[in-house]
Amino acid sequence: MQFSGGRRKKLGLAGDQRNACYPHSLQFYLQPPTENISLIEFENLAIDRVKLLKAVENLGVSYVKGTEQYQSKLETEIRRLKFSYRENLEDEYEPRRRDHISHFILRLAYCQSEDLRRWFIQQEMDLLRFRFNILPKDKIQNFLKDSHLQFEAISDEEKSLREEEIITSSSLNEAQWEMESVYKIPFADALDLFRGRKVYLEDGFAYVPLKDIVAIILNEFRAKLSKALAGLASLRGNPENPLPYPSGEWIECIAWEPVLTTVEGDSKEEEEFLLELLVQ
Repeated sequence: MQFSGGRRKKLGLAGDQRNACYPHSLQFYLQPPTENISLIEFENLAIDRVKLLKAVENLGVSYVKGTEQYQSKLETEIRRLKFSYRENLEDEYEPRRRDHISHFILRLAYCQSEDLRRWFIQQEMDLLRFRFNILPKDKIQNFLKDSHLQFEAISDEEKSLREEEIITSSSLNEAQWEMESVYKIPFADALDLFRGRKVYLEDGFAYVPLKDIVAIILNEFRAKLSKALAGLASLRGNPENPLPYPSGEWIECIAWEPVLTTVEGDSKEEEEFLLELLVQ
C-alpha cells in the first residue's frame, strides 16, 4: 500500500473480480492490502475501525455475547460505520475493502505494547465470532478453505456411522443432531476440546459439531494475529529490517498513538481522542 495526497481512485474491477478480492463478509486477514490509499482515507478508516472495536467492547460489557440484543446492537453499529457483516448483500465490495484495510492499519497502532495487543486481539476475536455465527451454513466450507483451515464437513453417511460416538462426546441431543453439521479436523487443532473430553477422535482426526468449531476457529485466528502483531512490534523499532508488507516503505514515516478510552459522539475533537495520527 502507498499513500497519495488526493482522493483514492476507484478501482475498475468487474463484478467477478470484486467478488474474488473479498469472497466473504468475514476474513482471517491473511494478506495485507496492496492498493494506493490517500492519507485522508487512511485516517478515516483508522478512526472508524477504532469506533467499531470500542462498540464491540462496550456491547460485550452491556449485553451477554451471542444474545439477540447483542447481535442486533452490534449489527446496527457495523452498518452505521459501513463495514461488512453479512453474506448475500448487494455491492459488498466497498464495506469488505474498508474492513480489510482498516484492520491492517490498526495492527500498526496496536502492536506497540502487550496491553494494546491483548485489547486489539480480544475485540477482533469477538467481531469474528459475531460474523461467523451469522454466516450461512452453505458458505462455511468455502470460508474455511479460503482461510487455509483444514476443516472438512463430513457426509451424511459418515455422520450416521459415527452418530453414537459423536453425540456422546459432544453432548448433542437427538434434535440438534439432525440439524448439526460435523467437521473432520486434525487432532492437533482440537486439543482444547480433547482436554475437556468434548470430542470424538478417530485415526488422528477429531469429529467436531458446528457448535464447537467456532472455538477452534477463534483459537487459530488468535494465534495468527498474535504472531503477526509480535513480529510487527519487533520490526517497528528496526528500520534496517523490511516490514512484513509488500510495500514496506509506506509504514516507515508513520507513528501512531492509539488511545484506549471511551468517547461519546462524533465531533472532530472527540475523534482525536480515539486515535491521533502523527506524520513525522
